[in-house]
Amino acid sequence: MIWFDHGKTCVQPDEVVYLSSLENYTEFHLKCGKKVVSSRTLGVHEKQLVEKGHFARIHRKFMLNLQYLKRIESIGEEHIAHLTTGDKIVVSRRKARTFLHQ
Repeated sequence: MIWFDHGKTCVQPDEVVYLSSLENYTEFHLKCGKKVVSSRTLGVHEKQLVEKGHFARIHRKFMLNLQYLKRIESIGEEHIAHLTTGDKIVVSRRKARTFLHQ
């Protein structure tokens, strides 16, 4: 469980499609289409979620639940993660190499 709002709200990790950084906040994008904002940084959540498995930091601004990854597309120098939810997010060049060579 991931808790928000000083223990008032919780989310199951498998409901989280991806996380995005909003400077000192983190926005959780959920499978149902809802978004939840946390007052903690993406780095804090990264430590918590990597331990739970299936999560990977794919960009300095994004962390992805790998269960929702459909494919990574390379368009010139840019790499895009296509998710099963229909969302598309940017993958850093360095992280894309890791996924493309698997």
